[in-house]
Amino acid sequence: MRTKLTPSPATARATTLACCVALGVIATPASSQAQAGRGAIARRGAPGAPAVPMTDVSITIGGARYTGRVDAKCGLDERATTGNTRFYFVVMYPWFGQRVSADKPQWRFNLSVRRGAKPNAYDQFVFSFLDGRKKSGTIQVIAGSERMGSGTVKVTRHGAGVRFDVAGRSDKGDPIQATIDCSAFQGGEAAGG
Repeated sequence: MRTKLTPSPATARATTLACCVALGVIATPASSQAQAGRGAIARRGAPGAPAVPMTDVSITIGGARYTGRVDAKCGLDERATTGNTRFYFVVMYPWFGQRVSADKPQWRFNLSVRRGAKPNAYDQFVFSFLDGRKKSGTIQVIAGSERMGSGTVKVTRHGAGVRFDVAGRSDKGDPIQATIDCSAFQGGEAAGG
């Protein structure tokens, strides 16, 4: 014979109330929680957000020179190996979702470097640059992919950051020289996917 246990109405109310308070449903409405969360931590790049390490950039492509100190995303992906397709270093300006103000450089670049077979040897990379009005160019030196232009990348670690020196010719035949100096790597988002 089975006995069905039915809690008293007072016990049922107390249990429901305890669960709701624990979940924050009754104590704080969801919209208030969302607003409180937004004010607690400013989104990177938003007015009033804490400063992030800046990146010094100098790019010359086909005779046009671009320089600046920008809020680039400098990432390092320890999950990248010589046997997978992940990039070890990824530098991008602007980074995904970044709204660049009118007083900042409006050109954009991306540098992705694969981990080398030997320590400190980096021979596979992609560099792309775009100034929406004047110049653009790509160097892609990746095994198993279509080669675009030609060039080399030198990687020099320093302190908490890294310096990249790119030299070569773009897919359009323009000479490219680029120095990208990341003062530090930013955490939080995984580089390369």
